[in-house]
Amino acid sequence: MNKLEEEIQRLKSELDRKKEELSDLRKLVGRDVDREFPPAIEGMSDRELEIHLRDTIPLINGFVETKPDLRELKSHRKVFGRPIAAAKRALLETTLRPLEEFIDRQVKYNRQAAALLQALHQRSGRYAARIKALEERVAACEEDLVLLKSAAGIK
Repeated sequence: MNKLEEEIQRLKSELDRKKEELSDLRKLVGRDVDREFPPAIEGMSDRELEIHLRDTIPLINGFVETKPDLRELKSHRKVFGRPIAAAKRALLETTLRPLEEFIDRQVKYNRQAAALLQALHQRSGRYAARIKALEERVAACEEDLVLLKSAAGIK
């Protein structure tokens, strides 16, 4: 690589580093934000999209199981805690039974959606690698064409 290409690479890496520093809204504000803001995906570069997907896929996988766990029901009250927790369990059990078929279908859908997102992410990564390889091959062919033209005396 010549000095110009090295400088371009250095500037690109510095720009990526600065974008990452500015990407977190909490760092800019200096405190927690009270609500999440959806990112503007249309304006993202390929690297920003890759980072967004890398951060989003684990979050989606965390929401795959939507069935409530009755054992996790607790109450913070000292005196009435156990009766209130028991009432919560009873209420949840009576409302959960009729909805169980719907919840099972939702869990299956969530699993399929998460698997599909991961598959699409993998496929886009493979396509990006293929495109890069093809661009390199095209660049090599263009160089050969320039050499052939100069050898043949064609402008």
